[in-house]
Amino acid sequence: MQKWLAALALALCAAAPIAVRAQDVPLNGMRVLGSHNSYRPALTEQTLAEQRRILGEHSAAVEYGHPSIARQLDLGLRQLEFDPVADPFGGLFAAPYVGDPASFAAMRRPGAKVLHVPFVDRRSLCLTLADCFAQVASWSRAHPGHALITVVVNASDGRDDNPIMPQLMPFDAAALAAIDTSARTTFGTAHLITPDQVRGRWPTLRAGVLHRGWPRQSAAKGKVMLILDTNDRVLDAYRRGHASLRGRAMFGFYGEGDAEAAIFNVQNPVENEARIRQAVAQGFIVRTRADSDTVEARRGDYRRFQAALRSGAQIISTDYYPGAPDPLHLGFVVRLP
Repeated sequence: MQKWLAALALALCAAAPIAVRAQDVPLNGMRVLGSHNSYRPALTEQTLAEQRRILGEHSAAVEYGHPSIARQLDLGLRQLEFDPVADPFGGLFAAPYVGDPASFAAMRRPGAKVLHVPFVDRRSLCLTLADCFAQVASWSRAHPGHALITVVVNASDGRDDNPIMPQLMPFDAAALAAIDTSARTTFGTAHLITPDQVRGRWPTLRAGVLHRGWPRQSAAKGKVMLILDTNDRVLDAYRRGHASLRGRAMFGFYGEGDAEAAIFNVQNPVENEARIRQAVAQGFIVRTRADSDTVEARRGDYRRFQAALRSGAQIISTDYYPGAPDPLHLGFVVRLP
């Protein structure tokens, strides 16, 4: 009996380090599924018909939706995306909500609002960025051992390539600082993975990434990482006075040679599979998409998702994860192996 117990103890001791190593890889070794435009509510037959009436030919690309933020996280998603628009004084986008006192009051308060296209495509699971953050933080506190949640903050302040987007207020230094403050206040500084942590003792964030600066996944449990996704003007404003994003709460989608480079947004893995592979091999994190504008879902085409898997991209966004609403009854589902 003693010999058997000794043998068992030796076996457990030998196995333990292997188990620890298997789960304690750096963050750039993760592979997670996320949602695109996570704040867009699920479409019912009624809301789908209304959307088609309002958006016309532009409706097809956005005929998808999501359950609550908490439900998305319950389903295992570990990346979310919110699209804030600047509203520094409050009330810019409040008019359509006058019949809903709670929403109208929220929209009149100063601070970024989360809408796909103001006044047109305006349904949202969290009308303010502060509320979006609060819903994630609430779920996180209720599930303290969860794997890292990555939140993409897609700040828009112009028409970009969207013909139905109105001209918006710019995201200036004050508006960007307000997002940082909201993130720190809502999540708590101790629960954020920040550029300062990854840069460490290296002179730039990029150098920190190239020298294995990403924390271990065990150290990121129960935490959130924010990424600013926006145009070059706003990205420049965000790093102005904060070289290598010193003191900032968010990472950003900067150029591969920039001092602030850490995470890249490569939308199409079919066209850019080799580029993603190279970035991942260097130590960068890449977010890509398995589908876009309902195109792949309508065709039942998984080639884009397969390219995303082959590329090694760590974050794969989709509108069609297991458990996602399927308003068009397409049966298209993206699952990680």
